[in-house]
Amino acid sequence: PSRKLLGLRASAMALCGGCDDEDESDCDVLEIIGAPPPAPKYELLAAEDPELQVAVIRRFFSAADVAAIHAVASDPRVEEIDDRDDSLVYKHQVWRIELQLKELQRSLYDRLMAVSRGLDNELWQGIAEGDELLPEIEYIVYDVGALGGPGTIEEHRDNGSQVTMVVLLSPTEDFKGGVNFFEGGEDDSGKPFANRSARLQLGDAVFFYGDKCSHWITPVSHGRRTILQMELSRGRPATHWAFFQELFDRWRGT
Repeated sequence: PSRKLLGLRASAMALCGGCDDEDESDCDVLEIIGAPPPAPKYELLAAEDPELQVAVIRRFFSAADVAAIHAVASDPRVEEIDDRDDSLVYKHQVWRIELQLKELQRSLYDRLMAVSRGLDNELWQGIAEGDELLPEIEYIVYDVGALGGPGTIEEHRDNGSQVTMVVLLSPTEDFKGGVNFFEGGEDDSGKPFANRSARLQLGDAVFFYGDKCSHWITPVSHGRRTILQMELSRGRPATHWAFFQELFDRWRGT
């Protein structure tokens, strides 16, 4: 059954970006209902362009929260994925966990949804009542030993993501590098502003408008860096034919 909480309703639905069309349980959809909750306290990485603003929440996850995420990621039903765009240069391992997180740690799942909507309402104003978003939640590991070299991801945007979140799940003494960077934008003449960065500690989080704000990390040169990443996505119709086909069929009236 669906559940209302702080103006949100999460349910399962087929035929949408990021889902397996043959299995409804593979698709997690967040329906936006009612007024947004208030945003929590945060540090602002300001930008001239409001769409490039970044919220940093220190100690967003407690030690117990971090342990709970690691436990969810170890659930035997969690599967490693490799769904990055072919043009994106990266070196890390990824496991999708949104369904297991919602089942095993519902209060944490609901908090991610509520905080994302509250921050969007205050900073980017992109989410409206009646919207349906796709929570794509990933457990990502940059393990230099396992990878045989530095863990990396180049500058990129998260296509279709209204809100992207990254939470650090590793103590900083466990790795070197891995500093989060965000584009600074440019002025009216095209001159770029300075890029911004956030050096996260265990449990710290950043939230930003992933579809608009380019971001990357410095190479993880030593050790193991683990994060929880979430994209509240509007879907990727260009890469999910079933979604595009449905829209076309509706237009034709079939």
